[in-house]
Amino acid sequence: MTAGLSPLRWANDLTHVLNAAMGQNRFPVNVRELALEYSRQRFPEDPVAVIRSDALPGFDGALFKAPPGKKGWGIFYNHAMTSAGRVNFTLAHEFGHYLLHRVVYPQGIRCGDQDVVRWDSEYGQIEHQANLFSAGLLMPLDDFRRQIAPRSKADLDMLSGCADR
Repeated sequence: MTAGLSPLRWANDLTHVLNAAMGQNRFPVNVRELALEYSRQRFPEDPVAVIRSDALPGFDGALFKAPPGKKGWGIFYNHAMTSAGRVNFTLAHEFGHYLLHRVVYPQGIRCGDQDVVRWDSEYGQIEHQANLFSAGLLMPLDDFRRQIAPRSKADLDMLSGCADR
């Protein structure tokens, strides 16, 4: 179902790129900038060309191939989302689809709440993979380990602080 690297490997590789470019104080991750710039450099013939909000009834986000005559992909998120953190997670999720699934799904993917409950389906599995990528990119283990001391007992406040970061 994926082309190339695993979701967590992609997230880890991008974490190394971001750490090298910006250091440890690079949070929150600017997924919009990362997706546009990284895809242009890594896949210049097939980049993410546009990221924007739109009316997406029944969908949180989508990844679409550019129309005929244009190159690249578009990442769209539902403009009804008001939480900046939720928007960023959705952008990372769709960027995950771009990295992991665009070759297998050449016309794109639409993502809605109903899709994540169908775990036994192929579509449920690719949604899970995009979620793993998004979580790994936005809250990488190396940063998590810096935020929570090794011997401390993590509580919901600590986890919430990591998520807000």
